Amino acid sequence: MRTIIFRALFAATIVIFSGNAFANITNFDQSQFRGWLIEFAKDAEKQGISSETIYLFLKNAEFLPRVIELDRRQPHATKTFAQYIQTVIPESRIEKAKKEIKENQEILDKISKKYNVQPRFIISLWAIESDFGRNMGGFSIVNSLATLAYEGRRAEFFKKELLNALKIIDDGHIDFDHMKGSWAGAMGQTQFMPSSFLELAVDENNDGKRDIWGTREDAFASIANYLSKRGWDNDTTWGREVKLPSSFDDKLLGRETQKTLEEWSKIGVKKINGHSLPKSRSDLKASVIKLEDGKGRAFLVYSNYNTILKWNRSLYFATAVGLISDSIK
Repeated sequence: MRTIIFRALFAATIVIFSGNAFANITNFDQSQFRGWLIEFAKDAEKQGISSETIYLFLKNAEFLPRVIELDRRQPHATKTFAQYIQTVIPESRIEKAKKEIKENQEILDKISKKYNVQPRFIISLWAIESDFGRNMGGFSIVNSLATLAYEGRRAEFFKKELLNALKIIDDGHIDFDHMKGSWAGAMGQTQFMPSSFLELAVDENNDGKRDIWGTREDAFASIANYLSKRGWDNDTTWGREVKLPSSFDDKLLGRETQKTLEEWSKIGVKKINGHSLPKSRSDLKASVIKLEDGKGRAFLVYSNYNTILKWNRSLYFATAVGLISDSIK
């Protein structure tokens, strides 16, 4: 019976495809894309996606030329860290973060205790990723992923993410129309990829949905759960900006080299204000990094910095998260 229904859905979809689904698409082979969708749908059925979800996927599937354009136009020029910081954590965002951490204190304290993650880091990631939930992206996640899986640079990666997106819809967490996000497939207030959602998103308010789009409690808990599952240490911070001695050996730079705070102090590393490093945690392991290919500001970073890098591999991003967290501490 399932196979009969599935074949009927394919037949109905082919009729639909001949209508407005492709009306405004140019510069690509519509029939090839249609064929690719049908083959993908067959794989999705084998993976347990329901006939209803597959039908809706095929009915609403659309190639998005803008997604391919954005994928191919990703900037290669590197901003200076100062330029990046001005964009990502302007003073207005810091002030908003301070306000939000106070207004959501009860929820954040509860989540912090449960997942052992300081509230300021939850708010910092929320602030940078989606501007406190105000900018989640307006692209259809399913259509973006289908487009990238069909023609993108990392087709296999996006094909897996598309299947994960259909699983999320199939499980009832969100519907097609409201599954919005970035052109690259990052979703909701947390900007999780579908694979991260399935592994780490949380239904904190117990309503049966892991709603990272519209429920702050779920979004905050999902951020905390991500950090916790990736090795967060609630007893330490992320790091600090430091001043290096003129005799500092640049061969010691990099996250591969770890020394205790006591050892770094003996080498001459100091706080940015010239004071000595904390003696209360003299045995704490840390690394010294320099941004902008070893020419920029120096930071002493702890294990939590590496955890943030699992979220986003950019040193600029991880440092910005740390700096905004310090500003709202």
